[in-house]
Amino acid sequence: MIYFDMDGVLATYDINGYIGEKPPFSQIGGHYFSTLSADSVAMEIFRTLYKEIPGCVMVLTSVSVPRDLRTEQTLDKIHWLLKEFPDFDFGAHFLSTSTEKRNIISNIRGMALNKRDILIDDWNANLYAWTANGGTAVKYLNGINSKKSWPGEVLERDEGAEKCLEKFRRLWFSLNTSR
Repeated sequence: MIYFDMDGVLATYDINGYIGEKPPFSQIGGHYFSTLSADSVAMEIFRTLYKEIPGCVMVLTSVSVPRDLRTEQTLDKIHWLLKEFPDFDFGAHFLSTSTEKRNIISNIRGMALNKRDILIDDWNANLYAWTANGGTAVKYLNGINSKKSWPGEVLERDEGAEKCLEKFRRLWFSLNTSR
């Protein structure tokens, strides 16, 4: 399976949403996540892989812990995805979690991740935890972060969608043909 993060990958990361005493992302009623713009390169990669590898592309996104805020953020992210990609199957391919991403997948399946479980994320903590649990992590370089802090595979927005897709297809092929 291929799991795409939303914030900083499919949706453009906005540092202003996370700063201050009461950051906008944490405000009930602010609907912060429904206002973000799409990362055009990541969305092209996502749409293409969703069509090329049916049933294998999911969204795995983090939301806050408090129930009311978690509900609002989840609904906002679903509405955002519906606006950006109306063909997306939410029922089967969307997961939001208030715990570590690696844990939610392991808990759902009842087993550890394997190399064919690929997380595309911009945040190193998620990437390292995913790898430590047996999965394959790919860092999305969104123009704010750097590959200096990540020793593994990267997809660079500045290289464009076609080059990123080419790199990803090689990775996918190697993971799905090796024993």
